[in-house]
Amino acid sequence: MDKLAHMEAFAAVAGSGSFAGAARHLKLANSVLSKRIKDLEDYLGVQLFHRTTRKVALTETGYAYLESVRRVLDEMGEVEARLRHRSETPMGEIRISAPLSFGVRYLGPAIASYLGKYDQVSIKAYLTDRRSDLLEEGFDLAIRVGRLEDSSLIAKRLATCRQVVCAAPAYFKRVGRPQTPADLKTHACLTYLNVAEGKAWPFLVKGKRRWQAVSGSFASDNGDLLLEAAVNACGITFLPTFIAGEALKSGRLETVLDAYVDPEFHIYAVYQHTRHLSGKVRSFIDHLVEVFKGLEVL
Repeated sequence: MDKLAHMEAFAAVAGSGSFAGAARHLKLANSVLSKRIKDLEDYLGVQLFHRTTRKVALTETGYAYLESVRRVLDEMGEVEARLRHRSETPMGEIRISAPLSFGVRYLGPAIASYLGKYDQVSIKAYLTDRRSDLLEEGFDLAIRVGRLEDSSLIAKRLATCRQVVCAAPAYFKRVGRPQTPADLKTHACLTYLNVAEGKAWPFLVKGKRRWQAVSGSFASDNGDLLLEAAVNACGITFLPTFIAGEALKSGRLETVLDAYVDPEFHIYAVYQHTRHLSGKVRSFIDHLVEVFKGLEVL
């Protein structure tokens, strides 16, 4: 059995979610691809996919195997490219997931300067405020903002920032300022849907993390929309300073409840646990660390 060809077939089916799409990508007949997957499952003695008439999904074992397969294929591709070009220069594709607002403000220049140094690398950056699954979605790394909950990932701190509860001076003049998190129950809160579905905000009360229920007439999965609503005195919101920083500096927004906000709030590059991190990903992470070194967003 050609293990490498069978692993490539497995990774292609996992990536496309269908045998037909993987067959087109690899320029193979459907029957040939199906046989490779069956032979691989027989060889390993496990089921890698759940198959239905409409879709193909990885089993739990398949997910675990996919991480190893992608690492092997990635390293093989890098080794072959270096041998062909007789070079130690990073090359190949890097897939990144990052929050939309941070990506627009900070990631573009960092990517541009990296590609200026390594012209044999290509980068695909997916900007979304939804927290991506690195393994399932095939990302090499992700930029994460805030407290890290997933201990299965390795994290490199890139920069520091803060969370702030803030509103426009006109809003505070009209409604008053909350003195404790519990006071937020009487305020119009502009909420972020990706945190507790927009129904609660985290605070530190007597050293312990507590969730305060909040409500309001506007919620979004994007911080810049919340920023605009807050600047226009629609309510009070909870944002990282890389989004709210300029409005705070100019006085368009003011903070409250600073003593209750969790200080462990930073910006990280995260990636899967692997024994051998590919050279291109390692070089990109090192570049991000250098670019953002010492950066404190308010």
